[in-house]
Amino acid sequence: MSLHELRTSLGVVRSGLTDTAAQAAHARELLEDYRRALLSAQSGTGTAASGEPWLPPPLARAFDQLDEHIAQLGNVESALNQYEARL
Repeated sequence: MSLHELRTSLGVVRSGLTDTAAQAAHARELLEDYRRALLSAQSGTGTAASGEPWLPPPLARAFDQLDEHIAQLGNVESALNQYEARL
């Protein structure tokens, strides 16, 4: 594989990485919207006055997993930048 072909392939990888990061950011926004909707629905029922609002336990895990995924994408981008700098 020539250097030009390698750079082209890395450009494709970078494009996919960018798309994936954008999708992960959008997924986090959707989770935030869901969380706000749950809290908003409960605020009208008096739940907030009687204690902490209820959120499904898997929601916190979803945020944690998504944040971990986003961090991993950042690590991949850093590694890709280092690799490209060596070329």
